[in-house]
Amino acid sequence: MKRKVILFAAAILTLCFAAGCQKPEAENIPKETETSSGIEINNEAVSDSKSGQTESASPEDGGSSGLNISLDENRIIQDQSFQAELSDWGDVRFVSYDPGAGSDFEDVSFYLVKDNKVVYSFPYYGENNKTDQYAGLFDSVESVAFRDVNGDKLKDVIVIINYMTGAGPQGMEPRPKARIFLAENKGFILAKDMTDDVNDHIEEKDMSMDHIYEYLKNK
Repeated sequence: MKRKVILFAAAILTLCFAAGCQKPEAENIPKETETSSGIEINNEAVSDSKSGQTESASPEDGGSSGLNISLDENRIIQDQSFQAELSDWGDVRFVSYDPGAGSDFEDVSFYLVKDNKVVYSFPYYGENNKTDQYAGLFDSVESVAFRDVNGDKLKDVIVIINYMTGAGPQGMEPRPKARIFLAENKGFILAKDMTDDVNDHIEEKDMSMDHIYEYLKNK
């Protein structure tokens, strides 16, 4: 009887090992990964390798709305990006966007962001947003203002941008140029004639929002 009990116990142990009664290897279970890239604006967009953005249309001629654009948070010029109440857009964030390191004469860009999505891209001044035929190398955005400059009761956008021309004794000193966007039809148009007029008639040392506004008001 005792021998039968021993044989029965041995049989049970043999079946257990054959069925794989081992401890599961939890270390081999893959862990979920997390990614974090700061504030991501429209994370459905695929960034272009050169400019860090993708567009559904070019903003050169008249700007673009409803774009699929992804912005690199590190290139947003924080001290020249503001919340603003604009007539056709409501409460939006106006974003000044740096060209980024190593860009070849790329100019600064401007966007409107609402609910963490780019809703509007302001038109460029130079062809393909390049500055080589216009101003030199982009240096900085000096100031931004939202004022009605043409009397239509809509807030327009005035920007003063600094460039380095590389020409003359003061060529490497930042030199200011104005840029004016007029509100029109749920968007903005680049007022090139008005912009050139301001840059031609207001001296660099006097370039300020107040001087620009007074000059245009008296035209």
